Amino acid sequence: MHKKFSAIAFTAIIASASITGGLIYTTYTSNQTAELRIFTAASLTHVIANMTKQFEQANNCKLLINSGSSGALYTQIAEGSPCDIYMSADNRWTNQLKTDGFLYQNTAINFASNSLEVILAPGNPAGITSLADLAKPGIKLVIAEPAVPAGNYANQTLWKIDSTWGNPSSPQYDASGAYVNYNASVYSNVRSYESNVENVVGQVSLSGTTGLYDAGIVYTSDGIYSNLTDQQIKFLKIPPEVNQKAMYGIAIIELTSQPELAQKFMNFWTSDQGKSLLIHYGFCI
Repeated sequence: MHKKFSAIAFTAIIASASITGGLIYTTYTSNQTAELRIFTAASLTHVIANMTKQFEQANNCKLLINSGSSGALYTQIAEGSPCDIYMSADNRWTNQLKTDGFLYQNTAINFASNSLEVILAPGNPAGITSLADLAKPGIKLVIAEPAVPAGNYANQTLWKIDSTWGNPSSPQYDASGAYVNYNASVYSNVRSYESNVENVVGQVSLSGTTGLYDAGIVYTSDGIYSNLTDQQIKFLKIPPEVNQKAMYGIAIIELTSQPELAQKFMNFWTSDQGKSLLIHYGFCI
């Protein structure tokens, strides 16, 4: 009975088509929201969160954020993880993707820079007042792993301090001798290496309760964000002459499924609005 009904219905459709001179087609408009997959350095998490809602509404899209260590994200992309935009805290990774042939139109740009500061445990129980104090016996430090950008920049900064203030042949040698063998002395105080800089911030921030760490090395942008959110965390400045600059890179991945949308996202960070937002969160342009 069902087969007979289907046959009659199909005949009726054909008859209708022959009367009108052709089949009638209905156009359906898809309201499906486009998705843009962003692989971003952990240190950019807060500034991206600030612009996400506005960008999504303006472009009828959804940003899917995957944050972590820049090197780990590079590996994910190189191994084939679907990604549209890559934002790295170290431009060597965006440049490496360019060398590997993984970038859309073979293009990567530097869009921001950062520097380092020392984050102090709540209440500063160790009484740290200078960079020299980080090398004193018994100080408990936490930093990012040397393989990730924040850890690499920290290592370069410690060596700069060592060779600038701790080297007797340097014009800027500190006659107190507090910075002699500085790099080795600081590393002897490291109690933990974290997979990204935001973990360092979290560990030190909780040390008012846990007592695990006295200080850590993080980005200047972390200090600015702490101020913006009224967190009771103190930071110790590192002078520019010994502070290793962090250069951030951004690129569209070659196999992106949303090239036009990805280009809009990338363009935002080089626009006046994007630059102002980065500066507000402690980055430099």
